Amino acid sequence: MAGNLTLILYSLAGGLVPVGVWLWFWLKEDKQKPEPARLVIRVFLAGAASVALAYFFERSACDLAWLAAACQGLSHPDWLALNVQTKTLLLAWAGIEELLKFLAAYLIIFRQAAFDEPVDAMIYMITAALGFAAIENGLFLFNTLTETGPAVFLLTGNLRFMGANIVHVVSSAFVGGMMALAFCFRGVRRFGYIVAGLVTATLLHALFNFLIIISDGDQLFKVLALLWLFAIFIILLFEKVKTVVCPPKYV
Repeated sequence: MAGNLTLILYSLAGGLVPVGVWLWFWLKEDKQKPEPARLVIRVFLAGAASVALAYFFERSACDLAWLAAACQGLSHPDWLALNVQTKTLLLAWAGIEELLKFLAAYLIIFRQAAFDEPVDAMIYMITAALGFAAIENGLFLFNTLTETGPAVFLLTGNLRFMGANIVHVVSSAFVGGMMALAFCFRGVRRFGYIVAGLVTATLLHALFNFLIIISDGDQLFKVLALLWLFAIFIILLFEKVKTVVCPPKYV
């Protein structure tokens, strides 16, 4: 019992510490008008809770006869077939996660009066993404500890920090950026920006997963380098969003 508790604590630390670093870094982008800590925590927890829903819906996708073989293939990479079903599954799983992260932020903050400036959209979407990543990381690292050992745990933790955390941050930040650019719009126009952001985020997320699979680890750092380029783009998008000023009457 004590051993299991220790593994859980190590896994939680491995999931939360890197995420805490990321969250501190991105919150600095809104240092002129910081968001209330209670709202940041609520969105973070909502993002974390959405992992359970993601698991349910992703497992439900595997219950579909057309995708069942693809799910088995992802569990056994030695006979993985990168066919239409597998690519559809990766796309579906990415879409589920991106939509749930968006809903976590939308239900907590985006309908509230506290959502009062464009940059808030990016801050809260990144917060929800990091909440999701924290639990996902913890579960992944717990499995790594129980099946391999501390040495692999340390290496895997660093790769999760560089890889999975970045893809969650970049994809959700892009959705937030599109929301921010549409902050002054209403109705169909704003909805169109959000949909475009979610579709792009889903494609990016699925592409990352696909590249990781086909690289089989050999080209991992090239994939991570590509993600870091996207992260730089997100920083530039932050600067663009900070210049958005709405006219007296929204368009």
